[in-house]
Amino acid sequence: MNRPASSRRRRALLLAACAAPLAGCVSIGRDAPARLSYELHDLGRAKPASSAPLDLVVLVGWSSENGFYDSTSIVYSRTPGALAYYQLASWSERPAEQLGRLFVRRLAGAGVFRDVATLSGAVRGDWLVELQLERMLHDDANPPGVARVSVFARIVDRAGHRTVDSRRFEEEEPLATESAAGAVKAFDAAVTRLLDASVSWVVERATGALPAAAR
Repeated sequence: MNRPASSRRRRALLLAACAAPLAGCVSIGRDAPARLSYELHDLGRAKPASSAPLDLVVLVGWSSENGFYDSTSIVYSRTPGALAYYQLASWSERPAEQLGRLFVRRLAGAGVFRDVATLSGAVRGDWLVELQLERMLHDDANPPGVARVSVFARIVDRAGHRTVDSRRFEEEEPLATESAAGAVKAFDAAVTRLLDASVSWVVERATGALPAAAR
């Protein structure tokens, strides 16, 4: 076999190896697949409050419980207890940050509170909602797999130095196709339901905690 033919054959083998739907391979040369970045989307819509806003300023903070999720890489698992990263797809920013910002937008859009802001800003708040991302992975044990999201949330009364309530929210959504795009679409659906439940929970706790005069 001459050298040009051998080179073409090696390139064909390399491209064939890159065809795996999840792990992919390292990008090499002009013919390598492009690395894509994805954003999380809230597919729902805040329901405007039917009454005057509650006299509360709510701050929202977020973090990741597991350092493996504190990354822009999309996590998947094919074996219980074993985690890996997609090689040719990633998040545009860390999942906890995306989820936290979507939560702020949804809660503020409901118009239930006097103000809603991020903890990192200069706004002084009455309540703090802490969101801790515990899990966000494509469980591919049975292809095409399931998108799983778990968040532990805590409401803190900053003035009273006490926990108002805490709760774990878990959602999952089956993938239609075993691919990065299919996983992200499933994550969007799961995160939307998680936002539905968590925002409603915060509103219910605030409505029940405040005296009638402050509503």
